Amino acid sequence: MKRIRRDNLIKRTASILGNNEGASLVLVAILAIVVLTAVVILRVTTSTFMASANRQLNQDQAYELAASLGSSIDELIADGKYSLDDIDSDKTIYSHSGFSGLPNASVEAMIDVEPDVKVLRVTAKVGKAQYVYTKEYLP
Repeated sequence: MKRIRRDNLIKRTASILGNNEGASLVLVAILAIVVLTAVVILRVTTSTFMASANRQLNQDQAYELAASLGSSIDELIADGKYSLDDIDSDKTIYSHSGFSGLPNASVEAMIDVEPDVKVLRVTAKVGKAQYVYTKEYLP
């Protein structure tokens, strides 16, 4: 078995790093580390942005669902096709869930009867996002 002398290994390493071959080897190693670090940072940043975009999408979908149903019911009330005079206690007037293409989506419209005012309250939930549309009607 051949014995490797430690001082000989150090001298060989110093001579490799001292000439052009050693310098290019060090440069390539540094560039590889920089590229790999950039890839990891880009991957983490992309994942963060995608998660934020999904949350924002659910919030936007809940807003659209509640605002659309709320304005449609408001139009029916304004045209006289739905009368608020018949309602004397809190009443759910519409409820639906299981929309295609929306995760865990549901919408519920109700009329809350409060002293001297009736409130249309439409609550939409999509995923973990929720939006409440309200409109007050004076007698």
